[in-house]
Amino acid sequence: MGWSMSAQPAFQPPPESQSELAPALEQLGTAVVSPCGTIVFQQGQPPSGVFVVRKGKVRLSRIGPDGQRTYRTVGAGHILGLLATVSDQPYLKTAEAVADCEFSSVDRLRVMSLLDRRTDFWLQAVAVINDEMKLIRKRVMTSNHKKVAGKAGEAEASTG
Repeated sequence: MGWSMSAQPAFQPPPESQSELAPALEQLGTAVVSPCGTIVFQQGQPPSGVFVVRKGKVRLSRIGPDGQRTYRTVGAGHILGLLATVSDQPYLKTAEAVADCEFSSVDRLRVMSLLDRRTDFWLQAVAVINDEMKLIRKRVMTSNHKKVAGKAGEAEASTG
């Protein structure tokens, strides 16, 4: 399977949508220390819960249906695995510590219990998921644009 790396910003701060939800989840979790190189969770794996990054940096990678691998690096304050956890579907990305990291690991039952008690956090969870969907949509559009431009260039070269 061929794949290529897409461009990524060096680091992305957490979106505003995570400002209250992340600390609430962090308080419920169990502290986990992961050295650089640790795979926190893998694309396609059933969710065990969410991971709130306390310290360090994590590379999120995803292999799309076209075989293209995309990357993004996140750090403290980011909530990892929220969509998979609330939907009880496999993780959509692989999370790998690219520096020594500290996480707060929160199992699915605790996450769902918090969301059931605090409906305002449900809205924040939806906002976090929406932010992720926007990034995915943007990458799909960029990938499709590159494919169309490449095919147009091939067609022009073959007729020229």
